[in-house]
Amino acid sequence: MGILSQTIFQSWGQYLAVGGIIFLGQFIYAAIGFGSGMVTISLLALLFGNINIFVPFFLLLCLPTELTVSMKDRKHINFRRTGKFLLFIFPGLIAGAFLLKSAPNRGLVAWLGAIVVILAVYYLFFEEKTSFTLKNPAWIPFFGSISGILGGIYGISGPPLIVYFKAMKMDKTGFRVALLSIFLAMSIFRTGVYAAIHLYTLPILTAAILTLPFALLGVLAGIRAHHRIPEHHFRQFTSALLLISGILLLWRNL
Repeated sequence: MGILSQTIFQSWGQYLAVGGIIFLGQFIYAAIGFGSGMVTISLLALLFGNINIFVPFFLLLCLPTELTVSMKDRKHINFRRTGKFLLFIFPGLIAGAFLLKSAPNRGLVAWLGAIVVILAVYYLFFEEKTSFTLKNPAWIPFFGSISGILGGIYGISGPPLIVYFKAMKMDKTGFRVALLSIFLAMSIFRTGVYAAIHLYTLPILTAAILTLPFALLGVLAGIRAHHRIPEHHFRQFTSALLLISGILLLWRNL
């Protein structure tokens, strides 16, 4: 097996399968601004069962997408708003990590899934007929704290942020970079935590390096797709992905 013996992969077939999944996840991530974890982790769980070892590995491969899009579209980033979100997200991540020790009720996530499904259905079918916005800055502590706590307990940070930014009625480029710039800061934070508790072993780092070309190809393809998607279809795609994420939350926690 050569170099594969120094990674987390058991065969070249597994390596190529994981590489394909990484490509698909990063393609969606770069094109839409979210959904990579939902797609990648779900497929890895389906194929390999226990995916604990893949979580820190996957996080490393999200960094190129988040960094590339954040740098490329930085002029669309509202740094003041992003900073306010992170001010509440980071304490939430820490609080959620401590709450994890108390074995929290996963029924709460099922309720979150139900709310996400309802909102996604609204965005898919009723957004153009009636609308609400969350432009009051007072909503930032609410959505930021929920996102951080859920990320710390369950590794689910995206849905509250997606709901917030969809309600802001942003164009597709602003929406995508708003999410990915926040996810970039969260990924750097989580990478530091994982490194501090020694989750990054040599096999995981070697596997990430070998799989990096798949991630980079996904980024490039996703960025090209993003610019070709009409605004209306982009809103539909993000609403459909939000609906799928809500259904998955319900399915996993009921």
